[in-house]
Amino acid sequence: MDLVINLNKPSGITSHSAIQRLKYAIKAKKVGHAGTLDPLAEGVLIVMAGRATKLSGYFTGFNKEYVATIKLGTATDTLDREGRVIRETPVAADVSERIETALSRFTGTIEQTPPMFSALKLNGQPLYKLARQGIEIERAKRTVTIYELQLVGFESPFLTIRVLCSKGTYIRALASDLAEELGTCGHIHSLMRTRIGNFTINDSFQLQTTETENRGIYSMDRALSHLDEITLDEHDMRDFLNGKITKILPASDTGDIFYKVKDSSGALIAIAKMHDNGIRLQTLLSSRQNS
Repeated sequence: MDLVINLNKPSGITSHSAIQRLKYAIKAKKVGHAGTLDPLAEGVLIVMAGRATKLSGYFTGFNKEYVATIKLGTATDTLDREGRVIRETPVAADVSERIETALSRFTGTIEQTPPMFSALKLNGQPLYKLARQGIEIERAKRTVTIYELQLVGFESPFLTIRVLCSKGTYIRALASDLAEELGTCGHIHSLMRTRIGNFTINDSFQLQTTETENRGIYSMDRALSHLDEITLDEHDMRDFLNGKITKILPASDTGDIFYKVKDSSGALIAIAKMHDNGIRLQTLLSSRQNS
């Protein structure tokens, strides 16, 4: 069973718990995942089973889309509703008139400070473990890109936004910073990840689904549809699988480029990386043996 599953993680459980439920539901022996969602959050979580667990690194760089509801006027230590209230600030009556302007200030390339309650590590220890001990350390700002930031609705004190952002963006930090820009404070009340790359919430696997439904389940080939593919004949395939650079391609200056590599029957064999204008084996996905 070598599959990629676009799992709709429910709110209220950890990513680990959701993946264990999925593992049982699809009867998989080995599963892995690309990224996580906080227990409060729901939505798209990419899970891989069998040989597909080798593909994690090919999905983690995708842009992501979220719908977040922020509760203005109350700040928590975790920046979401599961945290301890640490501050309350009135929400001005005219705040609705300033939302669009505030959203525009957080669109584009921005800097944000990762939350203390996060999985980032210091000397091998996750920051959230330090935070639970009451320890706060200085965190370096990180640069992220907010491609789209739209108002979905506002009914004080709840502000709902849609965010399309780059890898590494903390929506909790964005919510807190946006609330401060509006002259108050705030935290995430609810959060749904609606898309990772081409994996959308509308085409996701539900944990309570019946066995006859397979929505959100992809072959490795289909899940890697964002990669171009190359077909090798038997001679070139042998050289390729033995680690030789083969199949010379036009020069490219766009950085790391990966390709799906198939044999003459159309079977997906491996992922290759561009190297000196040729391709070299990067990830073997087939049981085919080198010779």
